[in-house]
Amino acid sequence: MSSNVENLVKKSKEGDTAAFGDLYEIYSTDMFRFAYYYTGSTSAAEDCVSEAVLIAFRKIGDLKNISSFKSWLFRILRNCCNANHRKVSKEAPGEEIRQSVHSFEKESDDKLSLGNALLRLTPEDREIIILHYCNGYTSREISLMLSMNENTVRSRILRGTEKLRNELKDGE
Repeated sequence: MSSNVENLVKKSKEGDTAAFGDLYEIYSTDMFRFAYYYTGSTSAAEDCVSEAVLIAFRKIGDLKNISSFKSWLFRILRNCCNANHRKVSKEAPGEEIRQSVHSFEKESDDKLSLGNALLRLTPEDREIIILHYCNGYTSREISLMLSMNENTVRSRILRGTEKLRNELKDGE
């Protein structure tokens, strides 16, 4: 973590809302990308990011280790995405998948294929694949975000990539 980010986290913990806004600017694109591929819906992703940011803003004073801000923030976002998934599943079983496919249909054929293939992965594998390939995080960073062994993350990246490759090949 850069010293600039650590300084912003320190200021945010002290109540500096402008510093927290700067942190949001740094991580917002990655957060949205993660939430979008996790939920498959633009509106759900926006809701999840908004909820995660509000929670993080309210609880940043509780953050013990400044250098773990990013993993802490993405754990909050992950929990918001999981809560959204449970809510949607209870409201209308199968509707989340239909909405996801519909939103991907608006994209190009390549994105449609990838979106459908991602939806066929387990939620755990999908989450890791999104963090790694879509957001560019290393297996070390992902292991910190998800409180998971780094070797487990690497094996899930390999397994998920192979599943995606097979799904995309079968879809041709």
